[in-house]
Amino acid sequence: SHPRGEEPGTGWYGFFVAVPVFEIALILFIPILRNRARGELQRMSLAIVGFIYIGWMFGHLGFLANASNAYGFICYIIFATALSDVAAFTFGKIFGRHPLRSEISPNKTWEGALGALAVAMILPWILRFSFPFFGVWQLILTGLIVGIGGQLGDLSISVIKRDIGTKDMAATIPGHGGILDRIDSLIYAAPLFMHMAGYYYPLR
Repeated sequence: SHPRGEEPGTGWYGFFVAVPVFEIALILFIPILRNRARGELQRMSLAIVGFIYIGWMFGHLGFLANASNAYGFICYIIFATALSDVAAFTFGKIFGRHPLRSEISPNKTWEGALGALAVAMILPWILRFSFPFFGVWQLILTGLIVGIGGQLGDLSISVIKRDIGTKDMAATIPGHGGILDRIDSLIYAAPLFMHMAGYYYPLR
């Protein structure tokens, strides 16, 4: 039986199953409507990736807003991913010797990644008031989600930037790139955290 007494496919939770299906179906239907084939595979691929990365995965933050503990959840995941990013940069600068993925992000190191993971594993215990109903295993999972998921999100956006030959997605924030460059860690961390929290705690 489900820990919180309801199936995850019901209510708003099912929204995250239905939306990608209809969105991707619409993207695939547009070339038929336009009666075009040449270049459509690339266009559809870009549209699907853009929707999944920006719309669907970031949209999980909005779903967290339905939780009775929404303020604690959202503040925690944003603060924790930002602090883990700072830890990755700091540990990498001080101790970095071994590149993490040199072809994707030359400045990222294993030492920085491990430092970020260590900070992410400690944070749930310090900020436990954000989710007092979490037990030991939930706190451990929360740390892993932020520590690993945050870095995967960062690297996944780096893949796109490297492929299109740009350092930043925009120039909105001088010296830091665009908004997406600042919150890319949430691409993995937000959905993973939402589904983990939703498994143990009613979010709707």
